[in-house]
Amino acid sequence: MIKIYCVVLLASFIDLAFAQNIYCYYDSIAATLSTPLVLDSLLAANCTHYTYIGLGLTLKGELRFLRDYDKSAGFSAFQLLRSSNGKLLISLGGVYESSSTFSTVIGSYTDTVINNIALFLNRYNFDGIDIDWRYPASRGGRAVDKTNFQKFIIRLRARLNMINKLLVISVSPNESVFTAAYDSTTLSLYADMINIFAFNFTDVTETKTANLAPLFSNTANPVSVNSSISDWLSTKVRKGKINLVVGTYARTYTLASAKQNTLGAPIRGPGIAGVNTKQSGYLAQYEFCALNAGYANTTDDVTYTVFYTKDTSWISTETADTLIQKYTYVLDRALGGVAIYSLDWDDWSDQCGGGVFPAVALAQQYLYLGSSNP
Repeated sequence: MIKIYCVVLLASFIDLAFAQNIYCYYDSIAATLSTPLVLDSLLAANCTHYTYIGLGLTLKGELRFLRDYDKSAGFSAFQLLRSSNGKLLISLGGVYESSSTFSTVIGSYTDTVINNIALFLNRYNFDGIDIDWRYPASRGGRAVDKTNFQKFIIRLRARLNMINKLLVISVSPNESVFTAAYDSTTLSLYADMINIFAFNFTDVTETKTANLAPLFSNTANPVSVNSSISDWLSTKVRKGKINLVVGTYARTYTLASAKQNTLGAPIRGPGIAGVNTKQSGYLAQYEFCALNAGYANTTDDVTYTVFYTKDTSWISTETADTLIQKYTYVLDRALGGVAIYSLDWDDWSDQCGGGVFPAVALAQQYLYLGSSNP
């Protein structure tokens, strides 16, 4: 039987200096929720890298703060994590910035944005930047984006070397997207880490249920973690720089009919939202634990997935078992590590009863200690 996503958090004496990457994202929207995630609570996660999702762009290459909270309190409070062993980074882009804006800025205001990044990192005392453009040459981007982004990475790397800062590039898992978006040789040479977002593979309007992140492919899941990583490795990218990004949230759907509740069943739209996060189609792990009683679960030992059904509600999420398989996969493929997206979607308040930040705790157990027993 699949275990619900939980694990006892390991003691903080683990020596991170000799471990693989456990790279953790934090979205400051969590500070504005009715039950907020307080930043000093992140210390318990004990990640090797903490990344604050907090910057967008203007069309002239200026950095745009996502929330007033970030500048007034968030960036300074984030520095509390320096009492741990983690490096502190800032994320630029992600779901909060359009590809078309990136395309304009990288194509026409390269010097401006590079200068602004360097000034920001020094002013707010961050150790590096995560460039999360979703994605060059797609979603409103242009064909020339690949070349422009390649040049941008090289020039940004040179500037960051001058101030001793890290450069992380977050990339698409889909081969049809990344072949048009990135030069793998440039990423290998100039990025410190390459974060592959290997989950939530659907890049179009969804009309049917889908697993969040199948580890291996089958007929119903043609794109998987393994297919994505294999496609990337076929480009000769340096695998020691790759972090496999795992999602800590649950995807929810509303079925068109309760009688059709299998994988690939038709849907009416997004499913239930969490009482705290309030985003249709998504639940934090602590919200999922609070409502999963009465749901039937279906597991697949080929793809290492599980989904839950009740009436017209359909939910796909990671469990302890599915995360263990992914972390073991990272070790087997000799990748650089894992990235957790994100700490605020994880069970940060121990609502599930298995300790705080269970996705991170499992990563510590399997990446650092090489445990083989769930």
